[in-house]
Amino acid sequence: MRGVRLTVESPLRASRSEVWAAVSTVAGINREVAPFLRVTDPTHGARFDTEPWRVGTPVLWQLGLGFVPVDRHRVELVALPDGRGFRESSSSWWNRVWWHERTLLDDPAGCIVRDDVHIEPRLRIADPIMAWSVRRMFERRHQRLRREFG
Repeated sequence: MRGVRLTVESPLRASRSEVWAAVSTVAGINREVAPFLRVTDPTHGARFDTEPWRVGTPVLWQLGLGFVPVDRHRVELVALPDGRGFRESSSSWWNRVWWHERTLLDDPAGCIVRDDVHIEPRLRIADPIMAWSVRRMFERRHQRLRREFG
């Protein structure tokens, strides 16, 4: 199958609701991807389980180092029930398909965060580069989450 698939999973020592509160906004994403990337927020801070994300398809810009436009996503985002995560699908300048599901699972010690990602770069030659960069980005995001929540 064409494209890149990956799963990254981390156990955290915080409740699912505590983690959901921290990761369910663009500001939460930006904390995970800083300082190398910043994502614009067309909803002005709305949580992923609120109306601004249910209406239309917001456009997000990814800004390298916080200010250089590197990609543009038209996002369809659906929050999973009860703060259990979200599903995001989009296409962008770089990727024909960007599909990301973040699942928060209850665990006796807190919760487990799992990110499943599938991307199809527009240029097949970009597959190895995208695979490396997306894997590195999600590993770094999980490193940040483990640092914040133990």
